[in-house]
Amino acid sequence: MKRLFLLVAPLLIGVLSHAAEVKYFDVPRGARPHDVAPDPKPGGPVWYTAQGQGALGRLDPATGKVEQIGLGSGSSPHGVIVGPDGAPWVTDSGLNAIVRVDPATREVKRFALPISYSVWVDEKDKVWLTDFSANAIVRFDPKTETFDSFPSTAKAAAVRQMLGRAGEAWGAESGADRLVMVKH
Repeated sequence: MKRLFLLVAPLLIGVLSHAAEVKYFDVPRGARPHDVAPDPKPGGPVWYTAQGQGALGRLDPATGKVEQIGLGSGSSPHGVIVGPDGAPWVTDSGLNAIVRVDPATREVKRFALPISYSVWVDEKDKVWLTDFSANAIVRFDPKTETFDSFPSTAKAAAVRQMLGRAGEAWGAESGADRLVMVKH
């Protein structure tokens, strides 16, 4: 039995090592992709921030075609996430703004704000972000273009990441060694 295992094991390892498919997609030289956000729809586009070129990239994984959409002079995009309506939202430290790109028309809309690192869009299309200078989590309503701030109770909380689920916005306060949840 041991001898049979020794003969079959290399074959099994070879089969198991090929169980996953790895594909690479080139983007324009100098793009320096920072973050990536696949559209949740199967076969949908994959968005990425092209930090080196101040653009939002769109990859069609079926064809490998890449398109880049300029975000504006001085842009330095970081985080990207796809909202429930399919629109990508970007945090852009170079513009001190959050940016929404219409997935159909490629129209770029910028909303100025203080320094921000992360973004999340909830089920009601409200945009959640972090504001380092105010030490707060911020909710932005793109329909009314109004902001609500939820300051941390800890000094220099340094919320680095925003995500959530229905009714809850979550952040990681690395400066305070704790997680924060805002019910909405």
